[in-house]
Amino acid sequence: MELIDFEFRKERKLGEFVQDFINLLKIINRHLVAVLLKLLLIPISAVILLGYYISTQISLNTAYTSVDTVHVFMSFLVLGIGILLIALFAFGLGIEYFILLRNSKSLNFNSSDILRQFKVHMPMYLRFFLAMLVVGVLISIPAALAIMLSALIPFIGSFAMGVIFAMIGLWFFSAFMLYREGYYDLIDCFGSAFTMLKKKILEYGLASYIVSFIFQALLSIITIVPMAIVFLIAYNSLGYHDDFFASGIGRGIATFGGLFVVLLVIIYYLLSVISYGIIYETAKELQFGEDVFERIDKLGRETHA
Repeated sequence: MELIDFEFRKERKLGEFVQDFINLLKIINRHLVAVLLKLLLIPISAVILLGYYISTQISLNTAYTSVDTVHVFMSFLVLGIGILLIALFAFGLGIEYFILLRNSKSLNFNSSDILRQFKVHMPMYLRFFLAMLVVGVLISIPAALAIMLSALIPFIGSFAMGVIFAMIGLWFFSAFMLYREGYYDLIDCFGSAFTMLKKKILEYGLASYIVSFIFQALLSIITIVPMAIVFLIAYNSLGYHDDFFASGIGRGIATFGGLFVVLLVIIYYLLSVISYGIIYETAKELQFGEDVFERIDKLGRETHA
């Protein structure tokens, strides 16, 4: 398969991040969905079945006991945890997809290649996840303070909060990439990622937020609006009553809605990987120069020696 026409290693300005994200997405969108859907089909199906089971437990004309309420609550909690685990799994697969794409600069790889890479580096994902939780606790107070101060800014408070969240997400992503690719160990990757990003952290966070805002808006248009239309048609034609979820149509709509939520979360995480990856490559190029791979690889060999 021929090489894709996209340059990962280059310095970008704010507008170029958005344009390059769109350009890359145009190239890989079909391949990305095709190879990752095969890997996510089983967990998605499991969540759909769980959502259908929960819909069978809902009856609006039933006086729930405390035991019934706890049972329904636990079912929703399990569903939420299941969606989160699938999202994290999709995020890891997306990272391996991006690395294979960047290294080969082609679409000449498949689901087996991605899964193989993910399995090999699974211990790194788990170790980093635990370390990220610790770091998240340490930065929670200053991050919360910054978010609260941003919320007080008139008109642009929500925008500023979004940028802060984007900067934190990009920092964690860059830290993991430096660790995943063997450039730094688990202890040093967070500090090294901050050093790499700090010169343009506001610009990178702004770029990440703008990109995420764009595809969130697009996803809302192509998913939420049709879902609302379907619900309104069902409501007007079937009516909404106490036994709505007990009917086949009601369960079907509830299950279909759960499927949409799962797909939205997965797509969001996958597109986040692509946008973060482009920014990460730009920051790394700006920090280390064109010979970044050779220099860090050499440094790594000297350290091990």
